[in-house]
Amino acid sequence: MPTIPAFARLPVSVLGLYTSFILWGYLQERLSSTDYARLTPDQDVQKSGHSQAKWTFVFVLNCCMAFASFFTSLPFVVLGVGAPPATAREPIVTRLTPHAGLAVPALSNALASPFGYLSLRYINYPMLLLVKSSKLVPVMFLSWLLNGKKYNVAQIASVILISLGVALFSCKVNPISLISGSSSLDKDQSSVDTHGIFQTIIGLCLVSINLFVDGFTNAKQDRFRDKNPTVSSFQMMYETNLWQFVFMSFYLIVEALLKQMNVIPYSQLYSAIQFMIDYPTVVTDVVMFSLCGAIGQVFIFYIIASFGSLTCVLVTVTRKFFSILLSILVFGHSVQYWQWLGVGAVFTGLFVNSLDTYYAKSKKQKSKKE
Repeated sequence: MPTIPAFARLPVSVLGLYTSFILWGYLQERLSSTDYARLTPDQDVQKSGHSQAKWTFVFVLNCCMAFASFFTSLPFVVLGVGAPPATAREPIVTRLTPHAGLAVPALSNALASPFGYLSLRYINYPMLLLVKSSKLVPVMFLSWLLNGKKYNVAQIASVILISLGVALFSCKVNPISLISGSSSLDKDQSSVDTHGIFQTIIGLCLVSINLFVDGFTNAKQDRFRDKNPTVSSFQMMYETNLWQFVFMSFYLIVEALLKQMNVIPYSQLYSAIQFMIDYPTVVTDVVMFSLCGAIGQVFIFYIIASFGSLTCVLVTVTRKFFSILLSILVFGHSVQYWQWLGVGAVFTGLFVNSLDTYYAKSKKQKSKKE
């Protein structure tokens, strides 16, 4: 951002990240919940064979977003933005050739997101965001259980706050009534909808799988960074998304060929194209979703490179809160007061953990200098 004054770069970056990712989250929920037949004036499209005109083609959507992301990061790689001088002087062909070490995390990342999208059939978007925000809880628990790692008071407090917050938000009835065992509540509040609980459990299980695979992806990416410190963030964005685009394109093309040969009865690529023809309104949502995700990633990497990881964490954490708020307002999710307390507890825990991590890194850097 050479033309923007230095004092305005952070506010502009934060505004760009907020705008792109809040809109991205809105479009994610819109794609998974909208009946596009209602948005299509031509009533004849309902004869197309879709029992419900809802977008369910996750791999096609991820393939579009991966293409948009690697194409958006391409100019930064070509120009050597954020790369060390030695790397920036390398031939363009060398910089555009993806490392094999990022193939595995790209594949696992491509496999993780379908579980997140599928969970939206069982839980609402605010709950999905809250649970995904709490991924440090299983990571810390497994590190303590398997590796005997010890944690300080701030880290333990953050885990307790996050766990309590997710539990409160997941609670369908007033938790005070569960503790007190009060029988004076009306029947609608005291009778727990077993079907709703079962739906929530399925959704949480799907999100848990998503978090587990995400954790594997993060670990592989961290290992690659340690082994390749000269690779810039934009280079990683380019290569990871390029690998994802290759993997998902290969899968979709092979599936389409098998469908063409009548080996399998269904092709997600063919079905998605037919869906777009029947309901053209969805094309705009898919394109905007892909572009918002790609632009949001650019702002994340720029903020990390220019203002540090703590600033980026604080911005992304607050962004998730506003995404939850927008989802509740736009899609009319019913949220009780104890669930709002749960939202507050989760984000308080995330802030505590972020500050503790920042100060711990600062102490290590000071000790190294001394």
